[in-house]
Amino acid sequence: MSDALLAVTRVAPDALLPAFAALYGAPEEDMAWMVSACTAGWVAVDREDTLRAAVGARPSPQHGAELLGGAFPGEAGVPAALAVARAAHADVGAVYVFADGTLFPPAELVAAGFREVGSYRRLEGRVPYRHVSPPDDVTLRVLADVPDVAVRLEALGTHEDRVGHHAVQPSAALDGAGGFDSHLSAIAFDREGRGIGICRVAVEGGVGRMDSPGVHPRWRHTALRSALLNAVNARLRHQGVTRVSVDSWGDTPAELAHDLALGLSVVDETPILALG
Repeated sequence: MSDALLAVTRVAPDALLPAFAALYGAPEEDMAWMVSACTAGWVAVDREDTLRAAVGARPSPQHGAELLGGAFPGEAGVPAALAVARAAHADVGAVYVFADGTLFPPAELVAAGFREVGSYRRLEGRVPYRHVSPPDDVTLRVLADVPDVAVRLEALGTHEDRVGHHAVQPSAALDGAGGFDSHLSAIAFDREGRGIGICRVAVEGGVGRMDSPGVHPRWRHTALRSALLNAVNARLRHQGVTRVSVDSWGDTPAELAHDLALGLSVVDETPILALG
């Protein structure tokens, strides 16, 4: 099916809710947060008025907008995904997608002018042991011992310049946000008491689940990222946890190489493709 056989329409984000529920195979109430994060939406229908794709634009602090949603399976899936992605780009400018091969087709998007700007990865392996001290003038503390929400938000905001991340909401700084355990997680401060790094972790099914550490750009040339990982891994070992799973978005090749050198292996990878 060609683009000429599809009609793309801009819609209000609320109109995306039934489509997102169908695309992700989830109840509408579970998709409400996703719709509320979007500032605009687009749908593609064929000549029989059958919905073929639906996307919403979720703003990113420094990378335009992420396109949530995608195309339904079937012959029309690829042209529909391309059609709504082009429409979104024409309306709002720079956009990017997690091209997992189902909702968004990576090869066809690259052929249409998208370029790879990063990846989502999940790495797994034994809990690493490599002692690394924080840089001079940096203090690491257990996140639970730092109740100041503003400082926590500073540290969480160190992710915001990375593709795939979004503006941090105050709710993300609360204990238990994202299912993470503040008693196992670590936060870093500079000499002035500003939050300059964070690594959050939870134990699920006997495995330590963590996000790749966030580090303020001014400290990324130091060993702070490694020190945050070491602090969290030490607490996991103390709990008797022997396996770890690390999620990352937009990490650099050097950061990936560092984690592979710790003995972790990539078990899942999705390219992040951008246009504009």
